[in-house]
Amino acid sequence: MLSYVSAALTGSLLAGTLLDRRVVWLLMFSAFSSAFGFVVNDLCDAELDRVAGVTRNPLSTGELSMGRGISFALLLLLSSMVPLSFLSLRSRLLGLIVVFLYITYSCLVRAKARPILDIVYHGLCLATLAAMGYMEHGRIDAKCLLFASIVFLLSSMSQVLQEVRDYETDRAKIMTTVTLLGKKRSLILCLALFISTFPLVFILFLKGAIPIEMSILLPLTYFIIAPIFQAIRNEEYERRMLTAIKERRLIMIALIIATFILDRLYLLNTRR
Repeated sequence: MLSYVSAALTGSLLAGTLLDRRVVWLLMFSAFSSAFGFVVNDLCDAELDRVAGVTRNPLSTGELSMGRGISFALLLLLSSMVPLSFLSLRSRLLGLIVVFLYITYSCLVRAKARPILDIVYHGLCLATLAAMGYMEHGRIDAKCLLFASIVFLLSSMSQVLQEVRDYETDRAKIMTTVTLLGKKRSLILCLALFISTFPLVFILFLKGAIPIEMSILLPLTYFIIAPIFQAIRNEEYERRMLTAIKERRLIMIALIIATFILDRLYLLNTRR
């Protein structure tokens, strides 16, 4: 859920806005709608997870009944619609697209069980939230499209890593990008997705959209790339790689948001 909320918040910060009422509504929508997506996913996968012995789904283990799960999902959906109604018409339309993606990812289209479409869906969800954050305080422009593209690539990479983690259980029940490509090729795809963001970030630097102070964070990308390289060369390192990237990604998200906030505060003070 943190990634979804962070995408919307960073979009707002990129547009030059600090915390205001619209950002609060936007973050509430991001949190509730992503939680709704997770519950829908558990509902749709309950039987498959039960057969596969997956214990992280409370519906498959019997900790939560199907009826209560559906009620909880509807409550989260309603809770996400309330803050969405306080945003601009443009954001409301994008928000409905996000909800549609969450639903069709797990059921109806069931994009999660369709190779390539699974990572495209995941990328679109976060990219749309990032665009919402930016467009709620600005307009669609080159900076918005570049940032949404970066988020799309990073989100797609995150989905591939998640499928690498779930490879053994997924291949017994559904077809995903990783079960199609295999783990080694999928990790190479992760590297390609991550490295593809570099020229886009560089363009945002040239446009002055990203604080120059953020350049000191660029060497930290090594700590994301290095574990993937190690996992490609040594499969036994794979599980540790996933844990390391998860922890380091959270640190990088926190540092990026903190840098943006400090930069915006500095600009506000210098204008007074």
